[in-house]
Amino acid sequence: MKDYLKKFKEVDSLTLTLCIALYYLIGLNFVITGKILRIFSELENYNVFFALSVPLFFFAAFTIIFTPFVSKYIAKPVLIIFLLTSACVNYGAYKFGIIFNQDMMVNIFETTSAEAGSYFNLKLLVWIFLSGILPAFYIAFVKIRYKPFLHETLRKVVLIGGNAILILIIAALFYKDYASVARNNPKLQKDIVPTYYVSSTYKYIKNTYFTEKLPYQEIGTDATREPEDEKYLIIVLVGETARAQNYAYNGYARDTNAYTSQLENIISFKDVSSCGTATAVSLPCMFSLMDKDNYSRQKFDAEDNVIDIIKRTGYKQLWLDNNTGCKGVCRNIESIELPRQPEFNCKGEECTDDIFLKVIDDKITQMNGEDAVIYMHLIGSHGPTYFQRYPREHAKFQPDCQTSDLSSCSEQEIVNSYDNTILYTDYVMAEIIKRLKNYEDTYHTSLIYMSDHGESLGENGIYLHGMPYAIAPETQTHVPLIMWISDKMVKHEDMDIACMKEKAQSGHFSHDNLAQSLLDILDIESDIVDVSKDIFDSCTEGKS
Repeated sequence: MKDYLKKFKEVDSLTLTLCIALYYLIGLNFVITGKILRIFSELENYNVFFALSVPLFFFAAFTIIFTPFVSKYIAKPVLIIFLLTSACVNYGAYKFGIIFNQDMMVNIFETTSAEAGSYFNLKLLVWIFLSGILPAFYIAFVKIRYKPFLHETLRKVVLIGGNAILILIIAALFYKDYASVARNNPKLQKDIVPTYYVSSTYKYIKNTYFTEKLPYQEIGTDATREPEDEKYLIIVLVGETARAQNYAYNGYARDTNAYTSQLENIISFKDVSSCGTATAVSLPCMFSLMDKDNYSRQKFDAEDNVIDIIKRTGYKQLWLDNNTGCKGVCRNIESIELPRQPEFNCKGEECTDDIFLKVIDDKITQMNGEDAVIYMHLIGSHGPTYFQRYPREHAKFQPDCQTSDLSSCSEQEIVNSYDNTILYTDYVMAEIIKRLKNYEDTYHTSLIYMSDHGESLGENGIYLHGMPYAIAPETQTHVPLIMWISDKMVKHEDMDIACMKEKAQSGHFSHDNLAQSLLDILDIESDIVDVSKDIFDSCTEGKS
């Protein structure tokens, strides 16, 4: 027994390498293993030996990956970091279908403690404890035996070389089979732990901290507007995680727009695409003057966005945040994170969006009757804690999911919770519009609501958002866009509301339209203006 315990307390470096490779194959990559098994089950004919070669291929690859890291002085810290992060990645991939690409790394590194905390639940803690902390604890306290330097180096060379030869033999025998599976299932590689998330993290760190920043460029420096006696007050609601499929305006069976549908001059756009599938990408892209196809965060950080151009023309602007910050969008205007107080339906660091109703009149008063744009960044429908996005008195659709562990809720409970968030956002929007109507003696008023991205609610086993755009389901990229325009502004702009509503139902729009439409409705002229992206173009006769 003592000899057994002694062996357990000590481990040879080569043995540890093989055990780590085996653990990654069996314990931390069952997501990709399950997908490969499904692929085989759907094939009419496949080579049995090819199927048997797959685990050998992965085991050899993991052995090659970990062999250099199981070295004196670096093995313990490196392996512990790998095990803990891999356990978290494995949970996200298995429970929510998350792919940890570079955009997801941006989300992770830029998230807040409150947002990160919303994902924690007992199952997550147990999962990470069993699959990450326990093996990491063993690594921390086990004694790793190494051979003398030259002997150890030779062993590593032989181990890497032997497994490389094994991979070459497998490739020679089954290259056509591997190529076919990879070609027909291009996102399989994104599920491999740890290679894909490590690669994505490397790219994020390299681009963020080790890539030379572009020289800053001012754009739209010629922006002007004619002064008018009556002022403009525009509120821009930046939605969070709202998908268009669950909007009654778009044919959804439930009346999730019960509040705004009672108001006049509401225009809902049916076919609108997002720029990204996560806030860290979509939010800057929405307010940039770049198209989705040529957008990059590096370029965004190095040039003016539409808020900067609006500021140049004399508008007062204010960013109010009930989410995770403006991601650099509001860098040159006043921004306020709304106070977290229990009377505002706040739990810890998160509040429901009725917090805006508590402050809106005060913030409008602070504009002193000047031309103004107020941006409100909602927490909206951010998951997985959908149930925390609305007060209980607004929980219309029952039963709802009362936990962040979506796997413990039925599909209908998850949908009920999500629909409650959509309905509650509609309520908040309607209440803000009612407030705006009180200022029509002073201002031409209007409201624009646009969500940053959509959400998956379990369709095809995918939850939440953040999938790579090229393979993301439409539920993550099809977003709502709603406008309300006061009678006074409709008359002033000589706007044809019927034309706008028809255009909203028949046309295709995207985040690319937001910046240009803001410039138009604010009556701003500049060489940067592109009327082809202006939502109001063709439905506005001119200014009175």
